[in-house]
Amino acid sequence: MGRFTDKVVIVTGSSAGIGKAVILGFAKEGASVVLHGTNTERLANAEKALHAAGIPGNRILKIQGFINEDAVQDRIINETVTRFGRLDVLVNNAGLYKKPGQANEIENFDHVFAVNVRAVFRLVELATPHLEKTKGNIINVSSVLSFSKPIEIGSEFVAYSMTKAAQDRFTQNINQSLMKKGIRINNINPGPFVSNALNRALGDDAPVQPANSAVTFESGSIISFATAAKRFGDVEELVPAFLLLADEKSSFITGSIWAVDGGASTWAPEATDLKL
Repeated sequence: MGRFTDKVVIVTGSSAGIGKAVILGFAKEGASVVLHGTNTERLANAEKALHAAGIPGNRILKIQGFINEDAVQDRIINETVTRFGRLDVLVNNAGLYKKPGQANEIENFDHVFAVNVRAVFRLVELATPHLEKTKGNIINVSSVLSFSKPIEIGSEFVAYSMTKAAQDRFTQNINQSLMKKGIRINNINPGPFVSNALNRALGDDAPVQPANSAVTFESGSIISFATAAKRFGDVEELVPAFLLLADEKSSFITGSIWAVDGGASTWAPEATDLKL
């Protein structure tokens, strides 16, 4: 019997990258899961991965749509409760660092905030009545860029880092009122992981092959320098943190911000790195 048997878990943005690893982690521990994404091919591949892991179809609900649209947010919550009768864990993972395609700075700002902040805010609002019934919990996927700048990240990440700081403050500010309803809320702030972030920048209809090539991360040499771990993280290394935070054994943890970043947010150059 798994840790999450008879539980229902939503993971937004779970067709690839971090979200895919997390939804597989919960499903393997017995949960019924809600698979969400925007790209048809990636969603199909994620569903195949769940089946390959032995997860039957009656424990999978698949929802496709853009997370910044209210109608899609409504569907995620309403169809989950209709299908499974309950909701135990909401993982707000869907996010991006820039609007796909060509956009000026203010258009990019508005879109990134709509996806990374407004959608999270509204999904928490919609899920709260159902999580109150199960004494469930919420995990928001933020970023170490919300509070640190280990390397010069470029102007395209400015709005992104602002949204992640907003996510952190949201969690820290709302946890007290949610706890009165028996709901815990926490953030996991990944550092440099090979994820789906660059795929989304290519566009939601990008085929799998070009999308996969995007996550080779040409800045790998920089990451190998500017992290204590000297490498990118593998998404599988994030899964234990999600399972631990969502577990009822973590009932005293709420309003927390967990950095999982290979030491990126606390990295500093050593004397031998400097040309003085």
